[in-house]
Amino acid sequence: MKQKFKALILAYIGAMIFIIIYLLITVAYPTVHFSTLFSFSIFIVIIFIPYGFFDNLEMKRLYDAERRVPDFLRDLAEYTTFGMPISAAIVRASSADYGALSDEIKRVASMISWGISVEEALKDFGKDIGSENVVRAGKIIIKASESGSNISDVMTMVSEFTSQMQLLRNQRFADMKNYTMVMMISYGVFLFVILTLDIDFLPKIGSGFSLGGGATTSVATIKNVFNIGLVVQGGGTGIISGVLRDGRISSGIFLAGIMLTISIVILLIIGGI
Repeated sequence: MKQKFKALILAYIGAMIFIIIYLLITVAYPTVHFSTLFSFSIFIVIIFIPYGFFDNLEMKRLYDAERRVPDFLRDLAEYTTFGMPISAAIVRASSADYGALSDEIKRVASMISWGISVEEALKDFGKDIGSENVVRAGKIIIKASESGSNISDVMTMVSEFTSQMQLLRNQRFADMKNYTMVMMISYGVFLFVILTLDIDFLPKIGSGFSLGGGATTSVATIKNVFNIGLVVQGGGTGIISGVLRDGRISSGIFLAGIMLTISIVILLIIGGI
């Protein structure tokens, strides 16, 4: 959650800085003109990239914590096999390295060492991490502690089930990477077509052409439509990639910002923006 808060703050600061610089330039240099497409694209990029970057960091931390849950439960099962109380097992396990889950386990172990019951110490387990899977693991440990029997068997069973869920999710992520690659290729093809039209085809047809019925459309208008399509395609490709990966739009915001940046740079190089 801290990373997301940083992301929102940076995105807000970036947007404010952009607006201030934009206003200063337009006031100090009235002859300088930024196209609406360029201004809007830069504004979106300044918001998307910092927010998406810190959101990705947050999700990596969350996934790392979830990945360590089976190891933690497995260790608890091993410690309680020979009659060690669950409270002592948690304290002992806190000395091991569980990656992003370590701080949460150490916090619970410290509370237990101060004489707080296992149930009370685990009441908020995983809430700071923001993962329902970690919170669920804490609730399972509480229920197993309250039952007072077969704690080791319960921990082992839950550990194996959680490991299987992790494998299924990893397989899903791997499958979604193929779809993301297909989308990137489609964006590359679309980009090639737009560049060909902008550089080679449109300059050869003159200032405009007739649509029939006496109506005409200028080449500049057509180029603007194509350029807007390129920007929308770049941003849309990134966002949809995030949705396909884990069902979260925010997962694709960072990639959308990168794709928008690429689109803007290419359009600037060819003079299309």
